Amino acid sequence: MFNLNDILQSAQGGQAINNIAERFGLSPEQAQAAVQALIPALSAGLTKAATNPGTLGSVISAVTDSTHQASFNDPNVAQSPAATQKSSDTLSQILGSNHVLQQIAQQASAVTGIRPDILMQMLPVVASIAIGGLATSLHNQGLGGMLGQLATAAEQGNLGSVLGGSAGSAGSSGGLMGMLTNLLGSLLGGGGAPGGNTAGNASLGSALNSLTTMFQTGNLPPNVTQSSLQDEIGKILGGNR
Repeated sequence: MFNLNDILQSAQGGQAINNIAERFGLSPEQAQAAVQALIPALSAGLTKAATNPGTLGSVISAVTDSTHQASFNDPNVAQSPAATQKSSDTLSQILGSNHVLQQIAQQASAVTGIRPDILMQMLPVVASIAIGGLATSLHNQGLGGMLGQLATAAEQGNLGSVLGGSAGSAGSSGGLMGMLTNLLGSLLGGGGAPGGNTAGNASLGSALNSLTTMFQTGNLPPNVTQSSLQDEIGKILGGNR
């Protein structure tokens, strides 16, 4: 099962890191370090956004956006003004204000030695590629139809009300996993109720496992995992947005 690191390493035919290096005037090793230092922030932001009815719709809309999906395969799209702007809008939803993004870049800079201003410019590009990869992975697993149903609910403004009705039982249903199961089940009419669509619920479980697993960081190098980076990002995102 893919995670964010897997997605970014496989993007653009496995050349995403080299393409990012060329775009920002870095060596491939520096680009790799930068990308992997930014992954914890994306992971934390996506996970946090998925539990919030006010931001889940933004995540779903971003994942289904054709520009981000193209970014996963095409470096020209990933580095385009359109992708950068859309990605910046999504980052503001899942991570917070420009000040928060600057704090994240400062923390990543301390780990990598790469200037914070370069990391700030890289973050929307990396995010667009990663978000596009989430959709690609779901489609490759045959789960694109469920993603489409979520997108329709987001466009119609129904995600908030559905999630609001599910959130109350989230604590007894397994946290994020339980809440999203209730959400997806309600959207597809199963709802987890007795006599519901058993086959549909089984498919939902598969889609949900894929989604939540892909929000994970994956295996990151020791300079990231053994630093205080992830703890500091947690503190940043736990504060004012």
